[in-house]
Amino acid sequence: MTAVSDRAAGLAPAARLLAAWWSRPTEDELERWAAAWPNASELALDGVAALRAAAEEADPEALREEYERLLVGPGRVPCAPYESLWRADTPRREQGRLMGGAAEDAARIYREIGLRVRADAHELPDHVAIEWEALAYALEQGFLEEADELARAHLAAWMGPFCAAVTAATSELFYAALAELTSDCTATLLR
Repeated sequence: MTAVSDRAAGLAPAARLLAAWWSRPTEDELERWAAAWPNASELALDGVAALRAAAEEADPEALREEYERLLVGPGRVPCAPYESLWRADTPRREQGRLMGGAAEDAARIYREIGLRVRADAHELPDHVAIEWEALAYALEQGFLEEADELARAHLAAWMGPFCAAVTAATSELFYAALAELTSDCTATLLR
């Protein structure tokens, strides 16, 4: 039995929501967030109420601008959303580079559970939203060993420093609340 198996039912919806909230806040995505708040509140996760309040008070354009500034660019961004860039336990030649071993290993896990990143996708396999979405899928489909590997060998290995960087770099309450909620959910994965 894996560490996440007894909590899989509660973790899958949380992981799916985290994937959505770490996605680009397009108009369509913001509509999905609005529809998901009742379900999010039922999960009894600390921080959901603060995140919802921040999202509802935020100007949608300001959210998009902050997402771009924090996670996309142009130029150097303070919080690049890729595991490969955050891993300190990789060979020195891979540190600070996209598509490192973490991305390759995440893609391997995705293949094992029948997923793949679409060829036309604009994100890499180790993007924060994609990793959380893959975890949700693995939990929902009963791939508990793979879910445990995603949780422990991937998300837990970089969510701490990534979320700390987001908290330090943002002035947008939504992203500060999201970083805190994500840190809390990551800690829950490791219990």
